[in-house]
Amino acid sequence: MGTATPWPEGRPFAVALSHDVDRVAKRGQFAYYLPLALLKGRWGLLRQHLASLRATLRGYDPFWSFPTLMALEEELGVRSTFFVLNETGKARLFSPRSWMLYTGRYQMRSPQIEGMLRELVAGGWEIGLHGSYRSFEDEALLRWEKAELEVAAGVRVLGGRQHYLNLLVPETWEAHAAIGLRYDSTLGYTRRIGLRWGTSRPFFPRHPRTGQTIPVLQIPMAIMDGPLMAMSHPEGAVAALIEQVEQEQGVLTINFHSQYFNHYEHQSWLDAYRSLVLRCQARAAWFAP
Repeated sequence: MGTATPWPEGRPFAVALSHDVDRVAKRGQFAYYLPLALLKGRWGLLRQHLASLRATLRGYDPFWSFPTLMALEEELGVRSTFFVLNETGKARLFSPRSWMLYTGRYQMRSPQIEGMLRELVAGGWEIGLHGSYRSFEDEALLRWEKAELEVAAGVRVLGGRQHYLNLLVPETWEAHAAIGLRYDSTLGYTRRIGLRWGTSRPFFPRHPRTGQTIPVLQIPMAIMDGPLMAMSHPEGAVAALIEQVEQEQGVLTINFHSQYFNHYEHQSWLDAYRSLVLRCQARAAWFAP
């Protein structure tokens, strides 16, 4: 392949690292996780949650993982994109799903979050928009969320990924274009790893009715943490996926949620992320947010 590849220095493929920032504090979740682990007799998981509860009571929140993530990526010599969520949906008393969707969210314009976003920007990380649960069908809401994020981070936001990978084709893409997003990384699976649209190459989609190009670059997502860590033996599938991306001279887009970078409950997830980065570095991949 050599210099014929589309990537700098003739690198064989690219890796785009990203983190969806769904939650930054573990508070009310203890009332759910502790009894559930106890009822199911999952003693190891119960010990982990108790350890994180003790840490929280001492003033260290296990979901506030930004220092850990920044130190890890600094050590590995890489940078990533943090897709930041501004969720305004409200939990309803008789809707358990709404509790899961809307409780434990954070205030993006709080001094703590704004300070962290600006620290990330200063350190070379990218800030992207994690469109809220209903924003995929509400252009006005998406526009407001982007504007709020740009004020909080002090930068222009160029890319996004929709929460829960919610997508209307082509309406969500048209909304992205209308509010000024240049790229989107929503295309992917929620329950498996792999390339949902069959390609790892970024592309501009065409409107299915008019045939016109929608000017929002699609960067397909290949690996998300939940499906990866649910696999009992992921090594073969990961190796095959990396091989496919390299053959296509495409992009291996990796998404690990920020709250899972804590040593109390998810040490294996942190190790898996490090292993993925090292594995791709060994194959001379080009890394970028």
